[in-house]
Amino acid sequence: MAKLWKMVVWMCFLQTLTAFAAESLIVEALSMEQVLRMAYIRNPQMMEARKAIDSAKGRRLQAEALPDPEIDFEIGSLKSEDQGGKKVRPGNLDSVIVSQPLDPIGTRFLKGSMAADDVRIAQGELDIRWAEIRKRVIALYANILAAEKAVEVARDNFNTTKQFFARVETRFQAGNALRSDVLRAKIEVSRAENDFLINEKDLKIFKSQLNLAIGRTAEEPLALTDALGYEPLHYEYEKIKQTAAAQRVDIKNETRRLSSTRKGFWSAVLKTIFPKMTLGYERATQDYSNDSSLLLGASYPLWGFNFGEVKAAKAEQEQQEIRLEALKNQVGLEAYQALIEAELADKQVALQQNALDEANELLRQITIKYEEGDLPFLNYLENLRTIKETRLAYFNALKSYKEKVAELESAIQQTPVPSGVG
Repeated sequence: MAKLWKMVVWMCFLQTLTAFAAESLIVEALSMEQVLRMAYIRNPQMMEARKAIDSAKGRRLQAEALPDPEIDFEIGSLKSEDQGGKKVRPGNLDSVIVSQPLDPIGTRFLKGSMAADDVRIAQGELDIRWAEIRKRVIALYANILAAEKAVEVARDNFNTTKQFFARVETRFQAGNALRSDVLRAKIEVSRAENDFLINEKDLKIFKSQLNLAIGRTAEEPLALTDALGYEPLHYEYEKIKQTAAAQRVDIKNETRRLSSTRKGFWSAVLKTIFPKMTLGYERATQDYSNDSSLLLGASYPLWGFNFGEVKAAKAEQEQQEIRLEALKNQVGLEAYQALIEAELADKQVALQQNALDEANELLRQITIKYEEGDLPFLNYLENLRTIKETRLAYFNALKSYKEKVAELESAIQQTPVPSGVG
């Protein structure tokens, strides 16, 4: 009875362990939209960019605050006195001064406005970072889909070469093929298996890279739902040029930096006109007096009149103007190049689609001819290699097209935030 009870417990344990193992093998397949959403939320660079915004907001609060107040204590009567045979130091509090420094008129407002520009620039940097990450995630997603197809092609080619080897060996046993044909066919089988293993390795690497891009560990299981599809290109240069000029966040950021340098210039000018002020209050109790006073101080840049800071601020403004104009020209070039690359990739997909159809027909034809003895051994091998390369070229063309379209969208800032996130 005890043995039977142990067997029942052991079987229940095995059943539970099997169910847990089966559940752990279930991998949630992710769509492109889900992957992009995870990247926007969990990508380390995006998280860092959001913290940079918080940091800029903190600096803005500090920039808008008044300078730190100052308090001074004056303690006198530290000379030793003889009191009852003991030497003591009375240490009287003679005066207390509380003062509040003030920036030159108008400069604190400009400083706060410049800090607000820094917050908007940090927010723009988040969008710029997202455009780069989105482009990379889409490219990795396409690479995985293409790598999966490459594994399929390599597996099919491996199976085909094994079948071919079996046919050659059969013909050799029947005296209709040379021993060298058998050896060559065996070499082709080894090559096909090696290609299959390499493609499997590439697929694992692409998956690990995408895992890191979406904030997961490299070895975490990953499955994708979308197919490596094709949609015709629908962009025109004049429209994308206008879109890029209007939507590129880096242009907006450089414009904000120009505005900030102008405010810095005017802040330097105001410092040459208005002095730094200090308001204070003094409470004095020295020499039996009990009096209060209001204090007013001023600091003016008499030596040099702050002209050095004005000159430096003016030069920084002019540098930023040059930088902004150069960026606008560069954006037009990037949009033009990205469009040309995408158009070429679009045409290559159509060409490779035609070649793929022809390769499938070629496989059917050479198989029939070889079995009938109308196709030489080496010609058959060469055709098999051409068919495999044509299939891979088609999927690589689709992958390249996806990458080029993503680059074009990044160049014109067509990089929407995924649905469901702020």
